Amino acid sequence: MKPDAIKGRIEELLQQSPFASLSSDIRLALQSQLQGLITSANLVTREEFEVQAEVLRRTSARLAELEARLVKLEGE
Repeated sequence: MKPDAIKGRIEELLQQSPFASLSSDIRLALQSQLQGLITSANLVTREEFEVQAEVLRRTSARLAELEARLVKLEGE
């Protein structure tokens, strides 16, 4: 998610929560804390996760192939 989308979503959640009746200063502080937590969480998109999982799968397969070749070469 882009930072603006995250900020918008946090604002929506705060409006729908019991915190909506708090003063604007408290809401701003809470919003800042939530945005900081989400930003520092190093989240990735599902698409990026799937791409990295596929890279890992191919790398693991290639490693297994190379290990098998090494065992064969050592046996000769």
